[in-house]
Amino acid sequence: MKKLMMISLASMQGLAYAHIDTKLEAIEVFDHSEDQTLVDFIPSVTTLRGRELQKRRSTSIGDTLQQEAGVNSTGFGPNAGRPVIRGLDGDRVRVLQNSLGTLDASTQSLDHAIPVDVLTIEQIEVVRGPMSLLYGSSAVGGVVNLVTNRIHTEYEEGFFSQGLVQGETVNNGLSSALHLNYGKDKWMFHVDGSTRNLQDQKIASHARGGEARKKGELPNSFNKQDNVAVGVSKILDQGHFGVSFNNFGTTYGTVAEEDVSIDMIQNRFEFHGEWRPSDWMIRKIKLKSAFSKYSHKEIEGEETATRFKNQGNETRLEAVTKSTNLEGVIGLQTEIYKFSSKGEEAFLPESENQKIALFSFHELTLNEKHALSFGARMENAEIDRTSGEKESRDFDLFSGSLGHQYKFNKENSLSTSVSYTERAPNFQELYAEGLHVATDAYEQGDSELVKEKATALEISFKSQSERQRFTGSIFTQVFKDYISLNPTGEDDVDSGSEIYNFEQVDALFYGIDLEAQRDLAEYQNGMFTAITKFDWVRAKNTDSGYNLPRISPPRLSLGLEYTRNKWSTDVEVQYVAHQTKTAPEESSTDSYTLTNFGYAYNVVGDKTAYNLFVRVRNLFDVEARNHVSFLKEMAPMPGRNMIVGAQFQF
Repeated sequence: MKKLMMISLASMQGLAYAHIDTKLEAIEVFDHSEDQTLVDFIPSVTTLRGRELQKRRSTSIGDTLQQEAGVNSTGFGPNAGRPVIRGLDGDRVRVLQNSLGTLDASTQSLDHAIPVDVLTIEQIEVVRGPMSLLYGSSAVGGVVNLVTNRIHTEYEEGFFSQGLVQGETVNNGLSSALHLNYGKDKWMFHVDGSTRNLQDQKIASHARGGEARKKGELPNSFNKQDNVAVGVSKILDQGHFGVSFNNFGTTYGTVAEEDVSIDMIQNRFEFHGEWRPSDWMIRKIKLKSAFSKYSHKEIEGEETATRFKNQGNETRLEAVTKSTNLEGVIGLQTEIYKFSSKGEEAFLPESENQKIALFSFHELTLNEKHALSFGARMENAEIDRTSGEKESRDFDLFSGSLGHQYKFNKENSLSTSVSYTERAPNFQELYAEGLHVATDAYEQGDSELVKEKATALEISFKSQSERQRFTGSIFTQVFKDYISLNPTGEDDVDSGSEIYNFEQVDALFYGIDLEAQRDLAEYQNGMFTAITKFDWVRAKNTDSGYNLPRISPPRLSLGLEYTRNKWSTDVEVQYVAHQTKTAPEESSTDSYTLTNFGYAYNVVGDKTAYNLFVRVRNLFDVEARNHVSFLKEMAPMPGRNMIVGAQFQF
């Protein structure tokens, strides 16, 4: 593999607000100081934590984020859902754990879950728009960062912990999580764990296109999960360092096949270190590294049919710099992993994958009104097929962008960015050959694919005051040699399934994201707050003029929240429009309206606190089918679900 240097350029724009906290330290690329900072240039950021994360938690990451503006879920049943950002999914959206890749198999098949339990996550950060310059060429669509507190960055004396227990009616499920922390002599110790026991999910209609054996139930949608992690860190006068270990295990039904389940396990080690030198232009030097050993078995009846493995490491070294009016980050990133699949349904060969990149991003403050952002990234990616007929491909990639921010005043700003990204085809797009049972498609890769190129433009307006917050973004991405899995109209002789080829076309994505929050009125020492979200995205194959498949329809959410002293209540209504802008041979999807209601009661003592909550999702038990889901006919969205739980700190 070639070593390569990469200077990255990204223009970043206004923070997005949706009745959420917008503190961004956990992205840990830029500092969040009191004055103008680099995070103000990140395009469209949403951060979920605390009560907002509690309201959204689902079994999969995709379903947890599904109601955020610009974000949907692949929705392959309740257990496997990756985020879809502005119409882009799979290898074009990076899912990170503490700013490092999850190193799993979730991008290789829609029925593969991300091996992270939302119950143990402290916060989730969603960055819409290209972030390739900072996190790699596969972040052309955006980034989802899952943040844990297993490696502490600050010292706190003594013992402090929190726990969660909740039950759900939609799957007769019981879930629990516990975090234990202890600090002594500048050392911090952490233990956390979680369990889930979820039965088959209830739905508001027939599954499998009206041919289910039992109305109101989604067969083979159960989930059993156990997760445990430990961490230790040392807090220094000018930084910290620490290590953590996480063992994640789950067994769940795949929904697409009633007699198939997946038994998954991942062991993951992380190291985090930070040094803050004195009297240097370099404010911080940070090193993060994760090593993962992942495997899962696809079990048919009592026998293992296919086994997937992924073993690898991702490492980031960053230096955060600041001078009078220029601040930024330079860094080195490496990713190395080996992937294999063996068994009856193994449609992917063994492969070795290596990436190395050098990136840089800076912001130049010109005056009180104007600021510029600029940077670039150079990356080398090597993909080696190591089973069957040996093949190797090598790609040199460049990403860059330029941005401008104009501040009308302290409350209002307008940001514009243009970026260019190159993405290498992954090993699945190059070397797939065989029946992909989850999607009933015979996939054929193309080892001659060239790198994918995208140019993006985004304009964002942000307004923030004491009583209201608003962010609106208009975006477009133009792809050259976009890699698409397309039907050939021919069937495979042995399996009888239709043959799909990975081919390259030109494509265009464009749309709008809007998020707003406004305090309306005070009433009896409480506050009414209105929350609005809207998104709309279109995507076309510009070679043929046809729409691309599984693109989210327009969505509008309206919410009203009342908070007073120890308690709060909220109601939220989301309307999803009838999707008629479909690809050839793709069916349209009916509109639907989902209503959610929640109530929470909080008590805070001297050393303890607890929160009791009740939440009802899909209050009116509406039949809803997610157009983005490959299984929209087979697996409708959940029916009415009452969630009752308690969260406590001690």
